[in-house]
Amino acid sequence: MLEYLLGFLLAIAIGIIAALIGVGGGFLYVPTLILVFGLEPRMAIGTSVSIIVFTTLSGGISYFRQKRIFIRSALCLIIPSVAFSVIGAWSTSLVDEEILTLIFLLVLLVVGIKMLVPSLPLMAPLSYGPYYDEESMDVFSINAKNRLYYLHTLTWGAVAGFMSGLTGIGGGIVNVPALVLGGMPIHFAIATSTFVIIFTSISASLAHSKLGNISIPYMAVYSAGAIIGAQVGARIAPGANPKLLRSVVGLVLIFTAIAVLVQSAGGLI
Repeated sequence: MLEYLLGFLLAIAIGIIAALIGVGGGFLYVPTLILVFGLEPRMAIGTSVSIIVFTTLSGGISYFRQKRIFIRSALCLIIPSVAFSVIGAWSTSLVDEEILTLIFLLVLLVVGIKMLVPSLPLMAPLSYGPYYDEESMDVFSINAKNRLYYLHTLTWGAVAGFMSGLTGIGGGIVNVPALVLGGMPIHFAIATSTFVIIFTSISASLAHSKLGNISIPYMAVYSAGAIIGAQVGARIAPGANPKLLRSVVGLVLIFTAIAVLVQSAGGLI
């Protein structure tokens, strides 16, 4: 019973962080399920994407009410993300657990460093071909503009979807930087990414469910806490500092990667 209470409290904290940075929370759900509760990597990944459904649904509703979602950009991310999330989920059945863990660590480290050093050229803007100029004004009277290049959004949406299904991270760590790189303001990028992840995580969780990679008890406990945390985080987000958000998520990702690496190394000794 205590382990489920701990899971509930952890999920509240992760839900707050996830809503603030728009990454779905999988970058912390997966390692805590492995490190704290001993789930095997495939089960942790499948359970994570199923939890993210509830986290992003809760946070997405708040962001929709705040009118911070660029709908056309979201749709251009959703289409490839959904398709490639299924491909990524089924790929977990073909990859050894050790390799899955290494992939997860690599993703955390690379993205963490990128968040701390935004000038690091890890993601290139694909500013070619047709585009569409978007404009959105939120409930706080902030007017934001964005130039949507379809090639850029479709390409990075596919990458985000595949990573979501393969590693259980939700895809936001690709969506948010890609949208910001395309010119979208950070808070609007976070809101748009959160909306997209709802659909990506649903498709990935359905695929993982067929593979038997979801722990129902932990999904229920984490989801309950994540819903509460997401609501709190979405309300805090409008007043958050963009540079601070990037620094915090970068440090958290690197710290998490080190923790998983130490645990994995300990298991091999």
